[in-house]
Amino acid sequence: MRRLAVVLFLLASFLWAETQEEAYFRAMKAEEAGDISLAVKAFEDAVALPGPYTDELKGILQSYYEALGIKGQSPEKPWSFRFLGDAGFSGLRYDEFSDGNGFNEYGGDAFLSLTPFLDYTLGNWLHSFGLEVSGDWFLMNDNMPALDTSDWILSVGADYSLIGTSVMANVGINLNLAEREDPSLSFFGWGQKEFYRGGKNRYGAALWAYYKTNGPLSSALYASWNRSAANGWNGSLYVGGRFEADSVLDYKKYVSDYVDAVTESVNNAYDSGLGLMDAYGNCWATYGSACMELTEEQVDSLYWEKLVGDATKTVSVPSTRSYGLWLGPVLRLKISYKFRTKITLEAKVNLFYGFVLDGPDADYEKIQKFSGSWGAMIYWNPNFLRFYLGVEQNYHYYRLPAYYRDVYPEGNLLSQLKAGVKWEI
Repeated sequence: MRRLAVVLFLLASFLWAETQEEAYFRAMKAEEAGDISLAVKAFEDAVALPGPYTDELKGILQSYYEALGIKGQSPEKPWSFRFLGDAGFSGLRYDEFSDGNGFNEYGGDAFLSLTPFLDYTLGNWLHSFGLEVSGDWFLMNDNMPALDTSDWILSVGADYSLIGTSVMANVGINLNLAEREDPSLSFFGWGQKEFYRGGKNRYGAALWAYYKTNGPLSSALYASWNRSAANGWNGSLYVGGRFEADSVLDYKKYVSDYVDAVTESVNNAYDSGLGLMDAYGNCWATYGSACMELTEEQVDSLYWEKLVGDATKTVSVPSTRSYGLWLGPVLRLKISYKFRTKITLEAKVNLFYGFVLDGPDADYEKIQKFSGSWGAMIYWNPNFLRFYLGVEQNYHYYRLPAYYRDVYPEGNLLSQLKAGVKWEI
């Protein structure tokens, strides 16, 4: 019985220990009430707890120390270490549709991400250095030929963050490796400036950019709103414009080059001594005595048909690619509600409507696209672990001109059911 009581006591402590968010909330309440000493103590408590606000809290705490002229409070050990991880599984369903026709595929993705961080505090600034190793292992991907997933993907990256009381910047690089694909590099950057803070709300602007050597280049400029609270409603909103540039096949030129190559191959074969007698010989070998009932024009036509068929099997034309440039409005919204039971409900949406600025031909430049993602997640934070379960969908829809309706699919939808655990120690 005594052992059971000890277990129950430890379990209660485990479930109801103060979180970083709650200590952060205490600090903000003390700050609003004008009790600076209590606010500093609460900020120090919050920094000592694991959570998502450690970097920001260190900067705020350091600014208090300097403003109060407290000597010796600058950390004797300005270096600190954090270790983040994320492991889980996603069930995948891919749907593709065009002109009322479509199909779907199913698969799975097991993923793991490990990121150690080394943080350094200097004055009002926090410098953070991270090294990430992440991998995906796709299951049943043989059943997903349209999505064209590799068996595995591995990424190794490094990033640097600079955090102040009202400014944050983050830049990084990743080396991407995948089965049956050439290695590629990707670069990313994010910067945010806070212009006004009122209570739990912060208003500012943000700039984001991403580039992959064998893929797209994207950048966006946002006006931003963020709300942070220990419990209750939290949220972030980013509204602005987005620019995209990506390599695209010059389809019209490819078709034209292919037709020219087939025609040249057929003409060369016919001109190299393959005359009417050879045409009759081919016809006789294929249709037997029935050839005697055909006219010369019919036999000749049949032979031309064979030549064209042979040429289409052997002719290879290199694809010509150019850049498609897109511009349009973008919206990113995330809303969450934190319960005192350490459970958080979260919903998010990311929408972009793009217009072509430049493309390989006039018909391509009439294309418009709508892309977006949305999802809902439930989190449980008993301590440094954060368990999650949720759904997410990525959607692409293209408004196509008549010429491209049989070339590109009208739209596709990737649905994911996610479950996993994150941690920070």
